[in-house]
Amino acid sequence: MIKLFSMFSGFGGAEFALQKANIGFECVGYSEIDKYAIQCYSQNHSGRNFGDCTQINPNDIPDFDLLTGGFPCPSFSSAGLGMGEEDPRGKLFNEIIRIAEIKQPRCMLLENVKGLMSQKHRPTFDKIISELYRIGYKVKVEVLNSKDYGIPQNRERVWFACFLNDGDFENFRFPVKEDLTICVKDLLDENVDPKYNLSERFIRGVLVSNYRERKPFDVNGVCPTLKIGGDIKSFINPEIPQELAHDPAGLIGNWRRLTPSEYFKLMGFAPNQIKLGGLSDTQKWKLAGNGWEINTASKILDRLLR
Repeated sequence: MIKLFSMFSGFGGAEFALQKANIGFECVGYSEIDKYAIQCYSQNHSGRNFGDCTQINPNDIPDFDLLTGGFPCPSFSSAGLGMGEEDPRGKLFNEIIRIAEIKQPRCMLLENVKGLMSQKHRPTFDKIISELYRIGYKVKVEVLNSKDYGIPQNRERVWFACFLNDGDFENFRFPVKEDLTICVKDLLDENVDPKYNLSERFIRGVLVSNYRERKPFDVNGVCPTLKIGGDIKSFINPEIPQELAHDPAGLIGNWRRLTPSEYFKLMGFAPNQIKLGGLSDTQKWKLAGNGWEINTASKILDRLLR
């Protein structure tokens, strides 16, 4: 039975990924401060919330084998301000180091946006690797895209697989790419509530006028990285003929937002797999967009732990 400590937990992406991989685990604790994420987590998982990671005394945490964490990404994301370590959130990786240095879990799986490896943020990336090695871990790093592992979403994330044991490090390989066998339309809900439809005024004023810069995605292919539900790229028209795809004048029609259910299916979830009681659509969109895509994570964890 794997003992897990989950940091920056959100809806519990690591926990869902472990379940998806059929790996038995016990969560000895998690760390999350967003009240809606905590509300969602508590509906789906058990475990003590240690709260603000900067206030955690590592000696208060029971011993554990695996530490997971998708440390905050807006500091390194093109969708955020990209301030790096000038943003206080850009320094929160140090809390992982602080806790892992004392607790020494056998392995860790960490995640962030691809932008962390850009030239702008390379000094921070190099510092992360250096700090992991300083506290005794050997690290393998890879950028994986969800569309290469079974989910029709163009979601590129950098994954850090960290090991104390030389044998674990030598034996680990990231999962190999797979052919994508489903597309966006395979995951769309039936009988969608009209409240998700967009007005013609909105379509004309925003979608059409900005079409060249913000093309909506093709339901017969792969969608862009999911963000909060108001993002222009989260709008679809399942009925639009493909021959009109490059004709803004032909875009007026039954455009709508993706539903929260569709968001979570594009994050690797089966229908109704996650409990979301008491949360607004905006909160659900945000939780999904900020979380782990659990299908890819489950494939990594399966190789990391078996």
